Amino acid sequence: MYRLNEQMASNAKLQVRTVVHLTDHGPDTDPIHENSAKANVLAAAEGDKDAARRAWLDAELPETGSVSVRQLADALSYLPAADGP
Repeated sequence: MYRLNEQMASNAKLQVRTVVHLTDHGPDTDPIHENSAKANVLAAAEGDKDAARRAWLDAELPETGSVSVRQLADALSYLPAADGP
């Protein structure tokens, strides 16, 4: 995780702090525990439990047990795109 202060495009006298959290899911062969995978999908859905559940089911992931990185990426791809500012 790192923080970066940038000048605002609309007002160069003001700065905006950007926080970035990078994650490495490791090699595709390492399984991701069910709780971690579901928490990741829920966080990506910005707390929308219905959207997270639909994405999980649409990706045809198991109800219980670990998933692969590829399976998690599939579930994340089923989430609706976030609206821009």
